[in-house]
Amino acid sequence: GEALLYLERVGFAAIREHEKDLTRYALEQLKDEPDMTFYGPMDPELQGGVVSFNLNGIHPHDVGQLFDSEGVAIRVGHHCAQPLLRRLEAPAGTARASFYLYNTRGEVDALVKAVRKAKAFFGVGAKA
Repeated sequence: GEALLYLERVGFAAIREHEKDLTRYALEQLKDEPDMTFYGPMDPELQGGVVSFNLNGIHPHDVGQLFDSEGVAIRVGHHCAQPLLRRLEAPAGTARASFYLYNTRGEVDALVKAVRKAKAFFGVGAKA
């Protein structure tokens, strides 16, 4: 009950605006990042506080493990949506960052840094 009272005090509209702000910020930081595939709308008005992606050439589980070592928590896998992921040609699954009331732009910055570290670690986009 206390959790619901807290959310009501913050305001559901304010929570939604915060989610959209973080999602918009994340997409702005990542949209031009090479070797990334995004799933879902790139307009925060059309989605919740979630950014689903793959780093081309890196299995999502490897992305998740490297992000974890950087202190960045994401979800990876099929997200109970195997038929959709097959249709989206992402049979190995996706990586998914979620944003909510308790997240900050600093955490989005950490996500972006982890994306770049993963690509460097796995040699994605590196010239031979």
